[in-house]
Amino acid sequence: MKNLKLYLKTLFFCTGLLVAAGCSKFELLKNEDSDGAAAGANLKAQTIKQFLLTDHSTDLTELDLFSAAVKRAGLVDLFGTSDSYTSVFLTNPAMKQLLATIGYASVDQVPPIILKNLLEDLIIKGKLKSTDIGLGESKKMETINGNFIYYSRSSSSSDQYILTINQNSSLSSTAAVVRSQDLEFSNGVAQVTAQFTFYRLLDEKPDDAIPGGNVVTEKINVTKDVYIRGGNGNNNANFNDAATMDLKAVSSADATVGRIGVMQFPLTKPGFGDKIGAAKMFVYVYNTGLTPSTIYSFSAHLGENKDWIESTITWNNAPTYNSVAMSTIPVPGATVGWVSFDVTSAVSQLYANNGSFINVFLRHNVDNFIKLRPREFSSGSFAAYIAVTSPPITLLKLGQVSPLNVSASKPIVPLTIANLQMTGTDDKNITYTIKQVPTAGYLVKYGVPLSANASFSQTDIAKGAVKYLYGGTGNADKIVFEARDHNGGYFANELSLDIVIN
Repeated sequence: MKNLKLYLKTLFFCTGLLVAAGCSKFELLKNEDSDGAAAGANLKAQTIKQFLLTDHSTDLTELDLFSAAVKRAGLVDLFGTSDSYTSVFLTNPAMKQLLATIGYASVDQVPPIILKNLLEDLIIKGKLKSTDIGLGESKKMETINGNFIYYSRSSSSSDQYILTINQNSSLSSTAAVVRSQDLEFSNGVAQVTAQFTFYRLLDEKPDDAIPGGNVVTEKINVTKDVYIRGGNGNNNANFNDAATMDLKAVSSADATVGRIGVMQFPLTKPGFGDKIGAAKMFVYVYNTGLTPSTIYSFSAHLGENKDWIESTITWNNAPTYNSVAMSTIPVPGATVGWVSFDVTSAVSQLYANNGSFINVFLRHNVDNFIKLRPREFSSGSFAAYIAVTSPPITLLKLGQVSPLNVSASKPIVPLTIANLQMTGTDDKNITYTIKQVPTAGYLVKYGVPLSANASFSQTDIAKGAVKYLYGGTGNADKIVFEARDHNGGYFANELSLDIVIN
């Protein structure tokens, strides 16, 4: 009965569709089928397109937002052909995470080309079922958009078929556990998840800045710091402790253990001018309870631009924060003292947008308390701060800036080194900041739209992470960039990249 879980996972799907049909129409395959339980004759008799065109707004599948997104992206006909595809289906909670990630409130507000680019990275050619993946195996598959997606199979004492999407150490995006797997249609397979996931490689850490040089450093002290705690009985409680900030990994099995640090720093313009060379945030760790050989991952996340009160903030009323970290550092378990995060990109963007403060959320990945000192402790001796330095003389030299060609038939085109390149240091040390956004399309990094003053590295370009998405109207476009090296030195002139639309 190794396939019992597959049967149970598809049972929710049957239940969800009972509104439209009796369960007698859902003849689930028996558990003894060695190839795994399929979704039933009612699904195998229809194409993915036919299923997505069905109204799911009143059933329990929670797939109405995903269906709407596929339609808006112009991908419905793809799923109506005789060619087979395997697609990740996103439930409504996952779709809401997608919308929050790209900065839109509803599906009908998202430009179709942005949805198309994201959803195509959830689709591969051919049929892939959990029974095609060996226990402990992870398959890296190319998507129809030219990126990749990982399918991994693991097990527990009661389940031999736990399927996870994008669980890989090379990725910084959140992995997603499949909640209903191997839904088989006549022309494909669907894997349903309640967690939005996308292919996003880990950012390469720039080299440390070269010490010295004619730079000025100014210190910004934290003005609010607290930790919030999840779980019933704690998610509406305030934990503003003057002696400690306790952080603990959030567990999906027990939300009551999760503790996240929240900090706010004011952002008055530095005395040396509008541009900064670097910004590093320092926090003081005084206890971990871990052995020296243990390495934990400590991450700083940018919070939304929403003010909060230190004495009343809770898990439930706290600002939201970006699931992709601004900075992630490996920390030896026995570390006691100051640790730092590079927050240059976020601080630079907030300065450019005249932000008055920055909210930072702190998380880690171990089931132990990582304890920090708050600003009130010992008269502020261990209070967190951001060190902002002025820009030094740049290392950068102009490599090349050449037009990027797009067309209506090929509206999604990656930016390459042939289009935009600086020299003078390694690719990972070169950052581009958008000073003028395109008007006929969108610039995205791993599918997420980049706004004015957002940044990416030359390594991102080399990896194909940055793409231009043509919106369908207009015959020319332009993007203007500012280039900076890892020391914080700015190239003298802005770089204008022409987009040629054929």
